Amino acid sequence: MTQTNIITRTFETPIGNVICGLVTDCTSLHLVGHNTYENGKSHIFETVGHRIEIIEFKIRQPLYKGETVADSFGWIWKTKKRSGESKSLEIFCLFENPVEKVKFDTACGESLDAIEVYNENWSLHIGTEDGEALNYRAKNDDEFPARLENKVDFYNSITKMQENGFRTSIPNLNEGENLHLQYLTAYDKKNIESVNTWLAVDQDKRKLENWIGIPW
Repeated sequence: MTQTNIITRTFETPIGNVICGLVTDCTSLHLVGHNTYENGKSHIFETVGHRIEIIEFKIRQPLYKGETVADSFGWIWKTKKRSGESKSLEIFCLFENPVEKVKFDTACGESLDAIEVYNENWSLHIGTEDGEALNYRAKNDDEFPARLENKVDFYNSITKMQENGFRTSIPNLNEGENLHLQYLTAYDKKNIESVNTWLAVDQDKRKLENWIGIPW
């Protein structure tokens, strides 16, 4: 069956757009509710087999040692398996539609997969948890199934990096299992002496939830 984008969100920046969305072969998806958090908001969708909440928010500022960025955005996707029906789900976060020529680079760190998009004037990062971070959550049964412990690691993740962003294949979940995935982006004027946009996307799951006001 042909896969179709059925949820997309766009964050506009001075050098192009960051687009975060869902690709699936499921033909039926319904908006069933929403949540308002202290520092975020969400929409809740349901398919025959899944409940999907997409939480949108700005990254907390100031950052480490008081640094700031020009602007930022984040998306958390919380997926829960509702029934035994199996459908393909893929979440992506990509930089697209550059307004002028840009360059790309990788910018990974401890527990972080990240890319940088930049030109002479601006620097932008997109970041998400790497395989080691996902495996740590599996060990703690923290919205990554415990049965998948040691199925992901630094070299083997459900998220694949490409030049302009990330694609994450949702594993087959058992009924009742939950999965948390996060994608963060930030941009600022280019400054070779600052790593502020990289720091902005290097965020721990629990700290993000505390900032947004998501109950544990």
